[in-house]
Amino acid sequence: MKNRMVMLLLTIVVSSIGTLCAKASVHSLPYAQKKKNILVVGGGGSHDFNRWYKIEDTQLINTIEGVHATYTDNTDSIRFYLKTTDLLVLTNNQPIPKASQLAIEKFIAQGKPLVLLHAAVWYNWKDWPKYNLEYVGGGSNSHENFQEFKNLVVNTAHPISQGVSPEFTFKDELYRHQPDAAGKGIDVLVIAQSLETAKVYPAVFTVNHDKSRIAAITLGHDEHSHLNKDYRKILINAIHWALNI
Repeated sequence: MKNRMVMLLLTIVVSSIGTLCAKASVHSLPYAQKKKNILVVGGGGSHDFNRWYKIEDTQLINTIEGVHATYTDNTDSIRFYLKTTDLLVLTNNQPIPKASQLAIEKFIAQGKPLVLLHAAVWYNWKDWPKYNLEYVGGGSNSHENFQEFKNLVVNTAHPISQGVSPEFTFKDELYRHQPDAAGKGIDVLVIAQSLETAKVYPAVFTVNHDKSRIAAITLGHDEHSHLNKDYRKILINAIHWALNI
């Protein structure tokens, strides 16, 4: 009888331990859900957004530990995605509806970070002047012929510049980016030097926003940039910096 009681008690103890372990396992599952959510928005003209931003860049971002990136070219959906988004990456040049514009403004006002890639650093939206003034600190209205040009790191101390070659060259559209004196101001990290005029333009920079971390990369037309190790390093660094991870 005593042995049977001992066995019964052992069974209860083992069962209780199993239940606790199961609960611990269930409670550990949310760690996979605590990844930082990144929304990448593409779409528009003059670029292969699906190939280079949906596949290449979003896939690259998803190699970063602790993040999950989702791509969309439906700008109507931005306002819904932003409810659970930790970082917004804009690459598009297609129209953004007013409701999504307001959602982005609210997102940034809350201190959420923003990364701007290539086409999104252009003067795209005449109905949204606040975008270029406050979030880009200027913009581009033109670029040079698609050709090889030199990029030089001018701020080696910034986290976005870490591990990037001091000088790198590839074919791209050199955006003639002009800072807006009325804007927030920018800190230039990498400059692009024109082969046509020898002028230099901001290629990678941060925007001095009072609430949000904003980084901009004017480079990124096609495979010459997206498959380049320095472009990829800059993009990964920009995501880390924007999310402060």
